[in-house]
Amino acid sequence: MLSPRLKRIKRRMFEEEFVDPGTWYFKDVNIVTDENRNEPLVVRKGMASRYIGENLPAYIKPDELIVGNPNMNSVGFGSVLPIYATEEEEKKAEEYKLNEKSIWGHHPPMWDKVIKIGFKGIMDEINTKLAEEFKKESADEEAVNEYRAMLIAIEGALSFAKRHAQEALKMSLTESDPARRKELFSIYEAASKVPYLPAESFQEALQSYWFTYCMVNSGGEFVPLGRTDQIVYPYYEADIKAGVITEEEATDLIGSFLAKCNERICTDTKKWENHYDFGLFSQGVPPKFGSNMEETGGHEAGGYDIRGLGWQEDEDEDSEANFNFGQSGNDWLMNMIVGGLRPDGEDGTTQVTSEMVRLRFEMDLLMPTLSARVSSKTPEWFWKQLAECLKKNDGEPAIYNDDAIIPGFVEMGISEEDARDYSNDGCWECLIPGKSHFTYAHVMNTRALEWVFTQGKTLLTGDQEGLDLGPVSQYETYEDFYQAYCQQVNLQIDEQVEKRLENLGLSKMIAPDPLISTIFDGCIEKGRDLTDVNTVPYTFHLPLITGLSNVVDSLAAIKKIVFEDQEATLENFKNAIENDWIGYEELQLKAQNRVPKFGNDDDYVDEVLVRVMEDFENHVYTWREKQDKLLLPCGIGTFENYAALGRNLSATPDGRKSAEPLAPNYSPTAGVDVEGTTAVIKSATKPDLLRYFCGCPMDLSLNANDFSGDIGTQRMEGILRSFCDLGGQIGTFTTTSLEELEDARIHPEKHKDLKVRMGGLSAYFIAMAPAQQENVIQRFSR
Repeated sequence: MLSPRLKRIKRRMFEEEFVDPGTWYFKDVNIVTDENRNEPLVVRKGMASRYIGENLPAYIKPDELIVGNPNMNSVGFGSVLPIYATEEEEKKAEEYKLNEKSIWGHHPPMWDKVIKIGFKGIMDEINTKLAEEFKKESADEEAVNEYRAMLIAIEGALSFAKRHAQEALKMSLTESDPARRKELFSIYEAASKVPYLPAESFQEALQSYWFTYCMVNSGGEFVPLGRTDQIVYPYYEADIKAGVITEEEATDLIGSFLAKCNERICTDTKKWENHYDFGLFSQGVPPKFGSNMEETGGHEAGGYDIRGLGWQEDEDEDSEANFNFGQSGNDWLMNMIVGGLRPDGEDGTTQVTSEMVRLRFEMDLLMPTLSARVSSKTPEWFWKQLAECLKKNDGEPAIYNDDAIIPGFVEMGISEEDARDYSNDGCWECLIPGKSHFTYAHVMNTRALEWVFTQGKTLLTGDQEGLDLGPVSQYETYEDFYQAYCQQVNLQIDEQVEKRLENLGLSKMIAPDPLISTIFDGCIEKGRDLTDVNTVPYTFHLPLITGLSNVVDSLAAIKKIVFEDQEATLENFKNAIENDWIGYEELQLKAQNRVPKFGNDDDYVDEVLVRVMEDFENHVYTWREKQDKLLLPCGIGTFENYAALGRNLSATPDGRKSAEPLAPNYSPTAGVDVEGTTAVIKSATKPDLLRYFCGCPMDLSLNANDFSGDIGTQRMEGILRSFCDLGGQIGTFTTTSLEELEDARIHPEKHKDLKVRMGGLSAYFIAMAPAQQENVIQRFSR
């Protein structure tokens, strides 16, 4: 049951803010002057951060207890930043497919550092290191400039807070309601103190957290909130025990904090603004790799790039360019993960964990994207709460199984204490907060399979991108064919890792971030930016099997139809793929209906799955031994882009037509998992997932009609426990009905809070493009 305050905040958001987007500040603002033009770029970036903090409007909304509003931006809409680079620097960066927006984000910072020691403590650390530099015979000029930039950027964060303090004090003087006047003065006291000084109360901890997030995000960093319940719980516990606040007051503080995460959402597609450009998320592409960003992986550091899908005004909402816009337009990679083990190995699930989960759903919020860690030590009551939430259609929280994930970190050489403290990034990948720099790359396994048939040519473009291994007719056994497929996959893995090694540190030339660098291990210690090479303890690069289900089902079809039943030849499949199955409909039906499919606990196809995953990880492992700059776990993923990725791929031997969506993440193709949810989980847990600890999420679509009442809660809890007991790592569970989705498409005004899971995020169904809505409906149409 929501308090009156939280009901009013919820009503304000849904009736006013969600249909009236905020203002985009800093467009065409240029902070480069004659006086600072010769300063190092990183120092000018610090000045840009300071400008943001000094000029973002400070205003306080009715009822709120946590204050501060970041600039408008999002994963889908792009971002606007003050210009701090010279024209010469911009031109040089563009040669590498970079610009000032080339900020990767994703990785979780150490938010708790600011809360615990304040920016004053951080400034003391920086000044100590500066003093050490000038005691040397020759100071490290790069380090000195990084420290200068950090201190300048922090000035902006402190100005942002101080101006909110002054606004609260001013408003308290004219407030007629005594209760609200007291609240405004409390806001004034908190904002006068944090984030400069350490937080000493629950309100101060939440306020320091949010002020810091606002500044980091407004600087272009799309980063997660991390283990929020673990970070703020000590302050909650101390205040409750001391009688400083009541549990009801603490709940209003939590609800106000969560509401702040949602105020930039816009569900009115007519009011969306596009500020996307080529540089967003780019980690750089050295010129020697050519200029074809769509295929060479600009933003994904060596992966398949679909970020050209920014909104295009001259195209309709179903066009390829606009296909993904509706789901990522209201996303900030703002993941919050609650529960799970503490670094000491004990369970960390608390009352704050429970309240954050409860309020996130009772307020019908989209943000933060919510995840929950569970383990063998998770209390019974939390399992039940998770089941209650997941049977109500939001697709959240995503479930992370500590017992399956933590051993993977340890196997890679990460300390058990760090491993137990893992968080997720803005989507679902598992990282160590404040100690990780992370990128990923799509390895297009479906395209590798295509290249076996086409002698390395990509059908949609005609380009020679794969290996020419000779005509497909030469393969007399399935083993020969499969080994050719592995060669094409290995080619992609090698290219992606080589590209990442080449572009390590490239974004530093144009998009350093001295502010966020202050809350990552290694940056102050070394006097280097987060964007520099191996500044932080762990630099992860994640090669992702993309389109796994399609590849496995395709290989099974070839194995059975060609080599076992001998009902078709490889040439027949080649011609079918090249002609998008036109004229080969009988063969297509065989591939779709006469061959076992992944997701049904059928050993025939699951043996193919196990082998595909083992061979993939074995080749990635060779790169662990050949270099020491990257930690290379494996993953399986499409994120929310499975539909857009599919639009750039030709037909596949499983019967899929050209441009149709891929199967999402580590999930079966829509409609083929006819044996039920448990069978899907059993299939997916047959491979050894140890080296896939960084992320292989199963996206499971469940019919809401099967989960009503107390029996439905028990059934959902049983599914969650089975998922973990069988060794599943990350699971997302969307529970809705086909009838509800169809009605939402016809009567969107009746379903404003209907959300569905889309890979690494959830999206309001009514804000999606019609083509994407249709794809979601297909997932529930079995």
